Amino acid sequence: MSQEHANPFESEGQWLKCALHTHSSVSDGTLPPDLLARAYEDAGFDVLSITDHWRIAEAPSTDRLLTIPGAELGFDLLKPAYPRQSAEFLVWGIDHLPEDPGGDRDNWCFNAEENWEVRTFPSLTDGASWATGLGAVVYVAHPYWNGLSVEELRESEGYVGLEVFNGSAEIETGRGDSSVWWNALLADGRTVFGIGTDDQHYPLFELGVAWTMVRAADRSVEAVLEALRQGHSYFSHGPSIHHIQANRDYVEVTCSPARSVVLHMEQEYGVSVTIGRNGRRMGRILETDSAGLITRVSLDCDHEAAQYRRVSVIDESGAKAWSNPF
Repeated sequence: MSQEHANPFESEGQWLKCALHTHSSVSDGTLPPDLLARAYEDAGFDVLSITDHWRIAEAPSTDRLLTIPGAELGFDLLKPAYPRQSAEFLVWGIDHLPEDPGGDRDNWCFNAEENWEVRTFPSLTDGASWATGLGAVVYVAHPYWNGLSVEELRESEGYVGLEVFNGSAEIETGRGDSSVWWNALLADGRTVFGIGTDDQHYPLFELGVAWTMVRAADRSVEAVLEALRQGHSYFSHGPSIHHIQANRDYVEVTCSPARSVVLHMEQEYGVSVTIGRNGRRMGRILETDSAGLITRVSLDCDHEAAQYRRVSVIDESGAKAWSNPF
């Protein structure tokens, strides 16, 4: 295998349900930070980062909810495609923002009616360098929704991963799943991890529609940030992945009831097990629930030179959960 990473399902720690891309009334969200934190706490989340546009919102942690300071920041595209001249990245673990990040002022704007602001770094690499210099963690926001080219991502450095699934973008425009971008980078041999978010602005419609489960050493800001750096997580907008055991010849997955489980690799490689009419079984179903849905499966893995391996679990409604590469 060209890429091998620690398997969070076989690591010490605890699973924490994280909301990593959300907005408050400090920018273009509808709830003030304290009420937004209460809403996520009531919804059963363990971790919240409010990532307002060029603002840092403050919401104190509680006994049940850990809050992490963050923001959604902008960068100038190396190869802009009119009318898109800039794009965004998510950063967690910062305590201030630069007044002038040095980007093209023609790409800066402020929308007074909706209360959001765009400033830009000269490039994604520049923005990631500034953030990581502060010990923060950077993931690129919604590549599909932004219309980012894979080449832009290939030519950039310093980011840990991509926001592979964005619930708000999926609900509004059907452009929430950036798996194609992720697969392209992984097939290049890049170490790139993924997260899923709700990108909540309007709680009634978006809060909790997607999330990231982080395997953290403990319930602290530092432990969550380190888990994000290492890709010790999976993400979902429905199913749960309970366990993954990976061997050279097969991958065994335990999950909530699913109609299909897929082992992804580069190019035409990859295998799946699917129930029902026309279902293919490139592996063995080990356990099912009372309705015949998959709860444990073994997937054959006969491509020893795989650039990467990751798993998707698809439930009966079509909702997915994604593992990070292992």
